[in-house]
Amino acid sequence: MLVVEDDTSVRLPLVKFLQMRQYSVVTAETADEGLDAIREHHPDAAIIDLRLKRGSGHEVVVSMPPDIPVIIFSGLRSESADLEVIRPRTRLVEKPYSLIMLMDTLEEMLEQARAESAPRPS
Repeated sequence: MLVVEDDTSVRLPLVKFLQMRQYSVVTAETADEGLDAIREHHPDAAIIDLRLKRGSGHEVVVSMPPDIPVIIFSGLRSESADLEVIRPRTRLVEKPYSLIMLMDTLEEMLEQARAESAPRPS
């Protein structure tokens, strides 16, 4: 799991929450760190803030492999609308957010990705 978030007060509780649910988490605070993490760790899902202090999460979102679920963090729906259209496995969770809603969305997206990638009986 990749978490790209530059706000420590958001990132730390989110990471702790994910780890409590047995997710292995890699974090990044900038777009460049996020892009490096994609190449190095090949995450199975990502939670990405679009507004970073250094760089844009937009670049990180479009760099994720298309079959990997991505949750976008944003305070404005308009910022993510184009990403949700061009990248099918992308959903918006608006800030402020509920950790329970975020986990429900993440688990639903991961389950759907697993089902779609499972071999089909002949």
